Amino acid sequence: MSDLVPQKIEGLPAIIEGTDDLLTQITNSLGVPRDVLPAKAQIDHTWENLPRLLSKIPAELRDERMVRLCVADSVGLFDSAINYIWNSTIVELRQKVIRFGLPIVAQLTSKALDESKLLEMMDHELLKLCLELNLITEEGYFKLDQCRAIRNSFSAAHPAVGALDEDEVVNFISRCARAALSDVNVPAGVNFNELISAIKAGHFNGDQEAYWTAAIKGTHSAQRELIATALHGMYCDEALGQSARSNCATLFLPAVELDGIPSAIIDQHQRYVGKGEQAKASASRDFFTKFKMLGLLSEAERHSIISTACDRLNAAHQGMNNFYNEPPFAARLHEIVGASAVPESVRRKFVETVVSCAVGNQYGVSWAARPHYESMVKDFSPKALEIMFAIPDSKTLVGNKIASFPACRKRFAELVGLLEGANIPTALQASYSVWMGKLAKHQAA
Repeated sequence: MSDLVPQKIEGLPAIIEGTDDLLTQITNSLGVPRDVLPAKAQIDHTWENLPRLLSKIPAELRDERMVRLCVADSVGLFDSAINYIWNSTIVELRQKVIRFGLPIVAQLTSKALDESKLLEMMDHELLKLCLELNLITEEGYFKLDQCRAIRNSFSAAHPAVGALDEDEVVNFISRCARAALSDVNVPAGVNFNELISAIKAGHFNGDQEAYWTAAIKGTHSAQRELIATALHGMYCDEALGQSARSNCATLFLPAVELDGIPSAIIDQHQRYVGKGEQAKASASRDFFTKFKMLGLLSEAERHSIISTACDRLNAAHQGMNNFYNEPPFAARLHEIVGASAVPESVRRKFVETVVSCAVGNQYGVSWAARPHYESMVKDFSPKALEIMFAIPDSKTLVGNKIASFPACRKRFAELVGLLEGANIPTALQASYSVWMGKLAKHQAA
């Protein structure tokens, strides 16, 4: 509590007997019992505590809402009192966000944010944002969130489900004063301004990487979630250079190591797709592939990603200098399918593409790309193996190559030889044995 800098309020005017008499007269005139309002002892208890509670709040925040709080408390309108202190809390939290910097917040969240949108933000959203920005502590967040629920159920802002007693009111005011309105120092988290500046300044050296990794792992989970989402958003920002994107990729794993992948990243990706931001959507797909997160995307989108990669590999395979041009496209397809299961809708295209490139043509095969092809074949699912073993008898381009060129037949047999016999489905065992026999003849020749 030494971090608090109270500006002491010496005292408030005493509540005299006449005040309670007035409340009695009002209730009598309306024909309702006096006990619909708190008893004088309850009012006195909260009134005696108010100077101490208000002293925790900086003088500049003691405005007309605090005056109304005092007036409401003095006559036992506890439901109104907590509403006034809560309104002050929300106003101050908004100001904290504004002082932090709305442009910085917008960049971190990848959402447009101005003062009008801040005013429209729901209370629970504002509390979460303040926690993520480290404007309030984790303890403060949980206590304020409890206050939010109490205010929604027991204040004059809504039809109340019950009444608060004097101790609950004192506790409510104390929590708002300490967690949001006081100038208590929040424990250091990650300084977003410094983080963004460092990311944009140039490729991290070893010391920078170690520093920011430790800082991210050392902060609380809500801030790590925001950092992970911000790193994804910055990675997809076409205005940033390669060094900044590399820095984002470097810090992403530390940001998700303890808490997992935030759902906000998937939401962010879907916004790029839905708004037609093709450059960002493409960069986001690269990001999901890089970190083996394609399984989090819809099957239709995974179909599109794998189909496009197959088309590009096929184009390189069919083009000039294919032996030299294939490797990066083969590596890309290998990376993509290693990050997620291949959807059924694109499975045939994937298998035929890999097998076609792996058997090459009558002149040879891309030896630099071949390890990628062999690795993908070894990982074929039973359904993919069915497609593979049907290829030699098919009328497809790759089927014709295998039928027409002995070199292609030999390479197909070598692909079959990569497979473990025990893992071959029963229905394919006969075909497997035939091709293993052909492989043995090739090896003996």
